[in-house]
Amino acid sequence: MLSTQQRDRLRTAFRRGALKIQSMNPTGNVEWQLVEAVHRNEVPWERVRTFTLSDGSPLVVTEGHRVYVGADDTVEAGTLTRGQRLCAVSGDKRVLAWSVEKRQFMFDLTVADNHNLVLHRSGVVVHNCPDRNYHFRPPEHECDIGAYNTVFGYVWTDPELKVYLERALDWWNMFPPRTSISSIDCLVSGSSDWRSAMHYGAMMFALMALAINWVQDEFSYSIGGVSLDLDKSSKFESLKQNAEGQFDKATEAKARTVKFIRGLQQPRYGIGIRSAFGPAVGRGVLSPRNFLVWAFLLSTGGYLASLFGG
Repeated sequence: MLSTQQRDRLRTAFRRGALKIQSMNPTGNVEWQLVEAVHRNEVPWERVRTFTLSDGSPLVVTEGHRVYVGADDTVEAGTLTRGQRLCAVSGDKRVLAWSVEKRQFMFDLTVADNHNLVLHRSGVVVHNCPDRNYHFRPPEHECDIGAYNTVFGYVWTDPELKVYLERALDWWNMFPPRTSISSIDCLVSGSSDWRSAMHYGAMMFALMALAINWVQDEFSYSIGGVSLDLDKSSKFESLKQNAEGQFDKATEAKARTVKFIRGLQQPRYGIGIRSAFGPAVGRGVLSPRNFLVWAFLLSTGGYLASLFGG
């Protein structure tokens, strides 16, 4: 644990823009890089793993944090297995065991240029904070604006995005004409030209959920005469409406495209038996020969009817 004096020195160096940390460049060499941001994350809903490495050193990260297993290869910490080799600057490091725990807060750094950092106790290289996955709450009274930002949660996790894609597909299938796309895998393999529509649909549901989420997180905050007003739900609602408009256009295009294709599939030589009830498929499509027979019967039937006063 850091002493109060060490914390003060680190905070002072960060404020001056002089705080540096060891980082690994693309060639695999270790160098010192500036720390651009410090983040305190609320992680009560995430599992934190404490790994015991082959040299006895600990590695404490959330399961979603990416750990380097090669010079340019990272994996999520939750997927690490026993005996797996990690990229480290101080000898060979392998995973021996781990335990799972819960924590209220974890700290992350954003490192300039390389966007990775070397952990002090283990020497393992990990990816820096994925800023795009977090959103912000107002800083606490004892925190310094510009020095520490309290952040929480992921905007969207992978399972959430999967749910939004599935909802978009369900909504897509509800619009006529009915399609036989039963899953996302079926969509990607069989109707790849509709993937963009699914992206807009998923975006629509994701932004709607995010707008609802932010209703309770909006605030008007003032500290030291500086006013911090946060109003995000309306902005996400506006983005959702834009995505919804694009999705509606896609459903209209879907209806027109399917009808055009079905129309081109109609028989060249006349109307088949089944084509009156939908697409002309199977034995209902007339061949040139059958078309002539059909035309002859029609003309003969009209002639006979005229003879008998029909």
